[in-house]
Amino acid sequence: MQQKRLFWAINLPDELKRKFFGIQSWLREVPADVKWVEQHNLHLTVKFLGEVEAGLIDDITRAVEESVAGSGEFILEFADIGFFPGPQRPRVIWVGVRGEVQKFRLLHDRVEESMARLGFASEGARFSSHLTLGRLRSPRGARELVSKARAIAGESGVIGRVRVAAVDLVESRLTRTGPLYSVLATLKLLKV
Repeated sequence: MQQKRLFWAINLPDELKRKFFGIQSWLREVPADVKWVEQHNLHLTVKFLGEVEAGLIDDITRAVEESVAGSGEFILEFADIGFFPGPQRPRVIWVGVRGEVQKFRLLHDRVEESMARLGFASEGARFSSHLTLGRLRSPRGARELVSKARAIAGESGVIGRVRVAAVDLVESRLTRTGPLYSVLATLKLLKV
């Protein structure tokens, strides 16, 4: 059976992606060993599913559609720049999410529960609302990167806002030049 690498995501408007790319460009001035997320791939992950049989896509879509029906749109803001697990030993550089985060968490929980019923592993309490800008491959330049990120974060305030009106099922095909994303289904979050 054919396998597809899938995840649920909130896709972002191009204008907002350009703002994040601008931040990445400033940070790239630091000679750090970072694999940056390509501008066209910037998104908010709701739930990573991993390798899935292609024949299950309709069941996955139907389950999430039923669980998010009528949940309604919400607004998220992007601000701050941080690091996982922390600035002393950074591995991931991210932009923080605020605004109606409780509604984002509710969307995540509904998707998580519907996927758990289909046998997908639960992330439990590990949900963290953030947008990944890049991943550090080694500690080279990390200290300077943290310093520059803090300076940018101090100047930027709110980077942007997005009205979340849908959640997408995305296929990720891994290539030598990076992942290629294709939206397989879009589910609207309209109030009933």
